[in-house]
Amino acid sequence: MRTFLATTLIVITGLLILWTSTDGGRAFTAEEARRLDVRENPRPVPHWQLENQSAEIITVNNWHGHFIVVDFIYTSCPSVCLILSSGLRTLQKDLADKLENSRLHLLSISFDPEKDTPQRLKEHLSHFSADLRSWTASRPTSPSQREAILDFFKVIVIPDEYGGYTHSAGYHVIDPEGRLVAIFGVEQLDELKEYLIQALNTENAPQD
Repeated sequence: MRTFLATTLIVITGLLILWTSTDGGRAFTAEEARRLDVRENPRPVPHWQLENQSAEIITVNNWHGHFIVVDFIYTSCPSVCLILSSGLRTLQKDLADKLENSRLHLLSISFDPEKDTPQRLKEHLSHFSADLRSWTASRPTSPSQREAILDFFKVIVIPDEYGGYTHSAGYHVIDPEGRLVAIFGVEQLDELKEYLIQALNTENAPQD
C-alpha cells in the first residue's frame, strides 16, 4: 500500500511539473513556449537602426501602420535561410495584391553584418526575384544592435566550424502598432499566410 501511494504521489508530482513547465500542456518545447508567449503578450519592437540593400538607414517605423514579416538570415547560408527566403518569395507571390496595397512588408535581417554588405543583401534579394517595393534586406549598424535585436526576438545564433552559423529559424510578425505579435516556424508557411490574410482583412473591414 505504501509503495502504491508513493508511486501515485510521484506520478501526480510529475504531471504537475509537466503541466506547469508546458504552460498548461500547451507548449512542449522552448520554441513553442516562445511562440505562445508572444501571441499572449505582444510587445513593442524598438526602433533599431538598420542598413538596407541600398545602404540607406531604416527602422521598423518606416512601415508603421503595416504588418511586417521578419526573418533572420545570413546570405552565405546553404540551408535553412534558403528555405526562409523561398517562403517569403511565396508570400510575395501569393499575397501580391495586399503587398501592392502597402499593407504588408517583408523584412530580412542579417545576423552576419560584417560579410553581408549592402551589395550582398541586394544580390540575395535578386536571387529570390524580390520586389523591392515590398521586400527589404538589411543588417544591424553595430554589434550592440545586432545582439539587442537577436535577444529581443530570441533568435539563437551559434558560429559553426565552417565559418557559418547554426541558428533558429522562423517568421516573426509585427503588427501595424509596431508590436511583435506572432511567430511561425519554417514549416508553418500556410498557417502564416492564412494568419496574414485574416489580419489584413480585419484591418480593412469597415468600422461600425
